[in-house]
Amino acid sequence: MVASFVPDNSYLIDVGCDHAFLDIYLYNNLKNIKILATDINENPLKIAEENINKYGLKGKIKLKLQDGIKNLDKEIDTIVIAGMGGILISDILSQKEYLENIKTIIVSPNNDFEIVRKTLSKIGFMIQKEALITENKITYLVIRAKRGKQKRINYFFGTLKANNLEVIYYYTKLLQTNTKILKKLPKKYVFKKWKLKNQNRRIKNFLKKID
Repeated sequence: MVASFVPDNSYLIDVGCDHAFLDIYLYNNLKNIKILATDINENPLKIAEENINKYGLKGKIKLKLQDGIKNLDKEIDTIVIAGMGGILISDILSQKEYLENIKTIIVSPNNDFEIVRKTLSKIGFMIQKEALITENKITYLVIRAKRGKQKRINYFFGTLKANNLEVIYYYTKLLQTNTKILKKLPKKYVFKKWKLKNQNRRIKNFLKKID
């Protein structure tokens, strides 16, 4: 799904590339694409190099030991960050001084979706497309954003529509989880209780919109 959000003719940096399977897939399936696969740790980068060589792409996908998005090549126009927590993704993207030449950002957080959406808006990007996907009981959000002013949206739901099965599954599960937590929370957690009740009310209203 992440790959389907990446446009042809991109020069992208994959931040935290891990095994580089995404980059290998992108190189083999997209048109006119250049890729810089990076990681902050040497071990994942070595595994990435082994996989790239295994698939006959040595020298075609660049590898670099790098922390986040600092000092990017001016030709890089697309950022991909997948499989990290929402707060970490937001922290990386908040380094606005390194985004001057970036046109497209594709992110896939596994939590804190609302924070990621707010961060994208704060740094001057608007959501083009987003979708949810659940794997091994973990739901991931995939977002593609382009440079521009974010139109007014509810950051808790973003641009998601309630008539999608993955969206229904995620928010129904969240509603159930919140309800269980509310039953166990001591009375002293007034703000936490209010926040969860407010979330539940919004989720119920959102799900009522199903066609």
